[in-house]
Amino acid sequence: MLAYAIAGNPNLQDNGVRSDFGYVGDIGALPPDLDALYANPGGYATWKGPYVGNRFSQTPGDFKTDAWGNLYVYSGTGITSTGSGSDITRRVAPTADELLFNRTSGTITDRDGTPPGSVWRDSVRVTLTYPNGSGSTVSRTVFPDAGGFFSFDSLPIGNHRLGIDYRPTGDTLYRLVSVTPRSRGYADYRLNSNVWHDASGGGGLVMVPGSDSLVADCHGFSFWILNPSGGAVDISSLTVTYTGLAGYYRYVRWDGVVVVNANNPSLGSGDLAAFSTVRTIADGASVRIDIDFFKSTPTGGGNVDVDNTTFTVTLSDGSTFTAATGGCP
Repeated sequence: MLAYAIAGNPNLQDNGVRSDFGYVGDIGALPPDLDALYANPGGYATWKGPYVGNRFSQTPGDFKTDAWGNLYVYSGTGITSTGSGSDITRRVAPTADELLFNRTSGTITDRDGTPPGSVWRDSVRVTLTYPNGSGSTVSRTVFPDAGGFFSFDSLPIGNHRLGIDYRPTGDTLYRLVSVTPRSRGYADYRLNSNVWHDASGGGGLVMVPGSDSLVADCHGFSFWILNPSGGAVDISSLTVTYTGLAGYYRYVRWDGVVVVNANNPSLGSGDLAAFSTVRTIADGASVRIDIDFFKSTPTGGGNVDVDNTTFTVTLSDGSTFTAATGGCP
């Protein structure tokens, strides 16, 4: 009961989304003591307790004592009963970081799935509001990259308000982001209108939302692109950039056909991958692109998993996409 009061009951859900995060979800910090679960510890505006109740009204504070009448020992991430003669501990979480320092990310496109690109990325304002740990809230604002990708880190657990605002037209989207312990959540977001591409013509290639994923062995990734431009587009090369990954790739496949086979040396972040033949994507057609066979060195080495990595892929026509991989199964 006390553990649920502190960090919420993960079994309580609303339409498949966790709805209970306890004291931490409302305040953004661990309670200073067990009393804070029953009474507001400092006039906190975001405190929504009591999160726990007394079992007997005639015994105030009995929620703080075990079955033998001894006070529980509270350590922030653990609650210990000492009354039985041997310690009995309930862990709230393995570490405080799992409750207080999490991450959420996403990709923004317009109604037709077009990312903002380098021209419009600084016109898209993404704001996340969450409890600041001392009884009020804080709002942080970031701007996506050209592929529409954005992220926030150091987040407490809870359901937090995300706002995406395309300022030139006032096209605004609000969502509730559920941040769970050890979270590295990701979601695709589409604006309500077609602000960056007119389907009747113009524009460039776009990535099919949600199509980015790992290949089967986790040593590469793939995504689908779509041509809604109104005419055929020729592609002769691409460039992949990434950080935090010591890996070099050998193959680029275009709809299963190898168009790059870079062996000794393989290609790394920022290297130009020139296609063996120019590939054409017809108007309205979609194509799968695979970036595969990552190794630890340009001349070989061991296989490298590319899970939990964000890649930016720029094609020779200037189209830019962001592919974010999840965890290896």
